[in-house]
Amino acid sequence: MIFSTIPLLVGVFGFSYLILAWQVSSSFPPFYKKGNIEEDMKLVLPLMFGVLALLATSVIFHNLFILFGLLSAFTGIRVRRRVLERTNGPLPWLLSPLTIGSFNRWPMLLFDVWTIGFSALMVLLMFAW
Repeated sequence: MIFSTIPLLVGVFGFSYLILAWQVSSSFPPFYKKGNIEEDMKLVLPLMFGVLALLATSVIFHNLFILFGLLSAFTGIRVRRRVLERTNGPLPWLLSPLTIGSFNRWPMLLFDVWTIGFSALMVLLMFAW
């Protein structure tokens, strides 16, 4: 049986957001100060088990893929909150006279553009095919 479109797109967007949030949290694009990954993982470990359980059950019950995507996005938002608590904004090498006002007003702007932008790009690429 083929997945219906909406649960698939919600699931892909949520899981992409989670992966990209962990990527930024571990300072892969060096936007923010690197944190302790083990400590961050302990806080969201129960949610990650829930994400994996929903992924496994969505193989049989396809509509649960929506819940998988929503729980993945919620876990990504908790990772974002940890990055916000850990830092006051992006690293100093990203600050210039043109961008300092935006980063003072929205310290998580780079995080949101990176995670939401690439997640939306994944969904658009899947929808285009």
